[in-house]
Amino acid sequence: MNISLEYPWMLLLLILPFIFFKVSPPYMQPAASIYLPFFSRIVAATGQAPTSGSQVRQRKRIQALALLLSWLLMTLCIARPVLIGEPIVTKKTGRDMMIAVDLSQSMEQEDYLLPQAPQSKREQQLTTSKVSRLVALKSLLATFSQQREGDRLGLIVFGSGAYLQVPFTEDVRLWQSLLEQMDTQMAGPATAIGDAIGLSIRAFEHSNTSQRILLLVTDGSDTSSRLAPVDAARVAASEGIEIFTLGMGSINTEGEDQVDFNTLNKIALITQGKAFEGESSTAIAQILAQIDTIAPAQYQQNSYQPRLDLYPWLLGPMLVIYVCVWLWLTISAVARVKRGAYVD
Repeated sequence: MNISLEYPWMLLLLILPFIFFKVSPPYMQPAASIYLPFFSRIVAATGQAPTSGSQVRQRKRIQALALLLSWLLMTLCIARPVLIGEPIVTKKTGRDMMIAVDLSQSMEQEDYLLPQAPQSKREQQLTTSKVSRLVALKSLLATFSQQREGDRLGLIVFGSGAYLQVPFTEDVRLWQSLLEQMDTQMAGPATAIGDAIGLSIRAFEHSNTSQRILLLVTDGSDTSSRLAPVDAARVAASEGIEIFTLGMGSINTEGEDQVDFNTLNKIALITQGKAFEGESSTAIAQILAQIDTIAPAQYQQNSYQPRLDLYPWLLGPMLVIYVCVWLWLTISAVARVKRGAYVD
């Protein structure tokens, strides 16, 4: 912290009283006098030269000091002294990213491997175990979110319907906590991809950033949307939303669990995004890393230094001193008058 003057040239006003003192004549205060018609005779008889009856009243030392101190403090206040604090850096979000996760029943399939930390000191190497698609996805998304510093993240869950789990927030810990609470079928057993895109469009209506990204994760095909996914993608494109699609599962899967990669590719193409195939945990991790490269977290840093005006701390003591001096002089004058009346 340091002290600075906003208008240092105002300190030139300090010499103003000395200029007036040198240039202007002193104020002559008339004294009590008696008119004498024979004044010239008295002067001739006494041989003295007549002088003016006015006189310059001398201030007391405390008055002079009070006036000098007041002028000094007032000049400093006009120069506006400020206390400059340490620089404070604020971050401004660069983009909003919404992540829509499929919570249909098929996400319960345990066909993904996830590394497990050693549970004892004897185990020196990481082991892998089969987990459900949802567990693997939550683990990978939690790691992905830590790399999105400066972004606002949102979360949509969808099954038979789409629901906003987390509005856009910069609080990554809150986002991760609500991500961890997700469970399959909490949004219904079906898959509504089009409704998830539509809900994300509504969420982006309150976004002020120019770059809007939707990461859509599913392991199936649309079965219950009121709005067709491709039509929803066209609306999203008109709103400037890029959609990155991530299909969990193999492209060779057939039957009810088959991922509709064709529709996911169309959605990405319409919105100028990109479609990915995540057939394993390693593949999904690489895809998320690639998305992080394609859509890097960008934010603006603004720094400012807090400034505290000091003139109130100067004016306050100055007024107190001035009032105390005025009271002391008034009381002294009243006391002198009373003593003179008592003597008479």
